[in-house]
Amino acid sequence: MAASKEMNMKDSDVKGVVYIELEEGAVIPTRASTHAAGFDLCAAEDAVIEPCQTVLVSTGIRLAMPPGLEAQVRPRSGLSLRTKLRISNSPGTIDADYRGLVSVICENTASLFDPIPYLLKHPEELNDFNKRYKGIPAATYFRNRTGRTLPFGIQDPTVFVDANGHPIGSLYIRKGDRIAQLIFAEVAVPEFVIVDDVTSIGSDRGGGFGSTGMR
Repeated sequence: MAASKEMNMKDSDVKGVVYIELEEGAVIPTRASTHAAGFDLCAAEDAVIEPCQTVLVSTGIRLAMPPGLEAQVRPRSGLSLRTKLRISNSPGTIDADYRGLVSVICENTASLFDPIPYLLKHPEELNDFNKRYKGIPAATYFRNRTGRTLPFGIQDPTVFVDANGHPIGSLYIRKGDRIAQLIFAEVAVPEFVIVDDVTSIGSDRGGGFGSTGMR
């Protein structure tokens, strides 16, 4: 039986207990192996992310975590390696007092105008490229998306789109696909003490942002 949504977190102030609410069709986060640190997050909806687009994809879950715990939304390494999907605000932070939907900010970093990088990763599509895609002027693509015309002077290259009007390089997310992972961590809440010179406290190595060398 599901736990009551009105349960007071003071009754379960234990870092090993997290309550979860699932929307219809949502998938409870699970680990892929016994020692995996991350819980896979699945999309609760279909989504198409065109090149250069950033889309918020819902996982259909809500969490109730005890104080002192946070959840971090991070990318999945396999998706980052094989596709242009990036989690824009990685790691995204879910606070212990947040009760809204957990969603993932997904960005497609593929180029809109150059199909070559896409075809290099998917060479099998060369065989039926002309059947799957047709070329349209960028001005037409822009007008279809925004209802506006391109400003004078901007180049008008060809955009290759599929039967649904989505350009080559678009990412298709299906409901139930694993799109990110969730990491739980304890939160440190330090006390701030104002001083005149922090370099006089402890050890100061000096420099930063590459000061220790390139390798």
